[in-house]
Amino acid sequence: MDHQTFAQLLGNYGEFIGSIAVLATLAYLAAQVRNSNKYEAAKHIDVHMDRIRERLLVVAQNEDLARIDRIAHEGGRLDEDEKWRWRALTTHHILCMRDAWLRADSLGGLPGRPPHFYLDLLADLIKQRPAMREVWDTESPDNPAWSDEFVSYVNQKLAQE
Repeated sequence: MDHQTFAQLLGNYGEFIGSIAVLATLAYLAAQVRNSNKYEAAKHIDVHMDRIRERLLVVAQNEDLARIDRIAHEGGRLDEDEKWRWRALTTHHILCMRDAWLRADSLGGLPGRPPHFYLDLLADLIKQRPAMREVWDTESPDNPAWSDEFVSYVNQKLAQE
C-alpha cells in the first residue's frame, strides 16, 4: 500500500469516527433538551398548583371568603355580590387547572398519571360542588380562555355522572 492510499484510508476512518461522534453529540443534546423541557413543564405545573394553594389559603384566612366558600359548597344561597366573588374564585381555580393540563398535555402527559389527569380532577371537583357546577355551566360555553377540547372533555366527564 502506497503512501497516498494509506492517507486516503486514514482520512476515511477519520470521517467515519467523526460522524459517529457528531451523532452521539446530537443524541446527547436531544436528551438534554427533552429533560430540560420536562423540568420546565414540571416547574410550570407547580406554579399553577401553587396558585390553587394560594387561593385556598386566602379563603382559609379570610372569614368572609371562607363563609362564601362554605355556603357555595353546601349548596346554600348567595347574594349577588357573594356570587360574583365565588364566581371569580372558581373561575381562577378552573383556569389554574386548565393551565396545568395544557402544560402537562404539551409534554405528552405526566409520568404515572392518566393522560388528562388535571381535567379528570377538575371534573370530579365540579361534580362534587353544585356551586362550581353552576359556574362551569354558565362560563364554559362563552369563555374565550377555554378551548373547545378543554370544554368538551370536561363536559363528557360530567355527563358520565
